[in-house]
Amino acid sequence: MSKKTILITGVTGAIGGATAQELAKGKHHLVLLARNQQKLEALQAELIKASGNKDIDIMVADLSHIASIKKVANEFKQKYNHLDALVNISAIFRANRELSKDGLEMMFATNHMGPFVLTNELLDLLKKSEPSRIVTVAAPSTTKLNFDDLQGEKKYSSMYSFGGSKMMNLMTNYMLAKKLEGTKVTTNTFHPGLVKSDLVKEMKGPLKLIVNMMSTKPDKAAHALTELATSEKYNGISGKFFDFKQKEKKSSAYSHDAAMQEKLWNLSTELANK
Repeated sequence: MSKKTILITGVTGAIGGATAQELAKGKHHLVLLARNQQKLEALQAELIKASGNKDIDIMVADLSHIASIKKVANEFKQKYNHLDALVNISAIFRANRELSKDGLEMMFATNHMGPFVLTNELLDLLKKSEPSRIVTVAAPSTTKLNFDDLQGEKKYSSMYSFGGSKMMNLMTNYMLAKKLEGTKVTTNTFHPGLVKSDLVKEMKGPLKLIVNMMSTKPDKAAHALTELATSEKYNGISGKFFDFKQKEKKSSAYSHDAAMQEKLWNLSTELANK
């Protein structure tokens, strides 16, 4: 396996941290992206010490803020002339409705617009570096999007907003795969299963308890993500949805609705360019 340059988000979370750890062992050149510089520096030092891989850099950005994402993407392109894989892991869950700096509902901003903007801003570099890969952490959501209240202004439900953001990850992946046909850039989504992490800390009592009881360590998810980002067995495979057992999953028929995918893509592009 040749050494790859990999940008990975959400590295201060459980899945992101475990994935960075596995990729570091593979002696890849890692660029770790998160918003907390102190946590990033601590993780960088820990990974270098554990793996002996000194080729680990950090970049700071707020993935809920479009201007911050565009700024860091520009910095990345100025600093590096190659990108083999972009791994979008960063995600949040919010029990109560919060707004991002752009005035967007926080889960929509972070879980959907974050990877959407970052991916699109780095697409020219990914094409220049082909064959290259995009992997985005999603979930087998069945949530149908309410385009009349996508930001939960009229009625906010934390589970609907989270499920909606994960549906958007699936739809964006399928739409992007179509747009990338004819290139050697592939895009796939990944479901890690229930993993012990801070993601559930704002969930309500009984639900939080059930999720925690069913959750496992992030090791399997990290291994599968590493394979999706680097293994030759995924060469040329695009527009798919995989689970932590590295098996292809079928997402809902709604996620494959081309008209809905296009509507979401156009709205997201409009918001990204405001």
